[in-house]
Amino acid sequence: MKRRVEKIQPYPFASDFSAPDPDDDDTVRMTTQDLALLLSDAQASGASIARNDALAAEASKLSQTSEDLRKVLAGIVDLAAHLEHAAIDETDRKDALDRVRRLAAVVIEGQGDLFST
Repeated sequence: MKRRVEKIQPYPFASDFSAPDPDDDDTVRMTTQDLALLLSDAQASGASIARNDALAAEASKLSQTSEDLRKVLAGIVDLAAHLEHAAIDETDRKDALDRVRRLAAVVIEGQGDLFST
């Protein structure tokens, strides 16, 4: 098995056979390729975090809007039920129910706009 010699360092010979001074442990050595990989990884991680934060915010916004629309539609259904049993003229009842149905249709059609952007 052959090993490639990367770097040769001179050994500091001391006449008293003492150990050489240790290298500075605070020094970090990187090749340009290592630095490029590190920067690429940091950039990808940052972009992923930003994308996840944006998606979470958008999902939260859509969830809240959907809940608000559900409440509005529940209120419209409740109003229609009250109008059907109210002691009012039949013509007025039909007119009011027709208006409630048109209002509900506008709200339901507006839900499609939530998912178009």
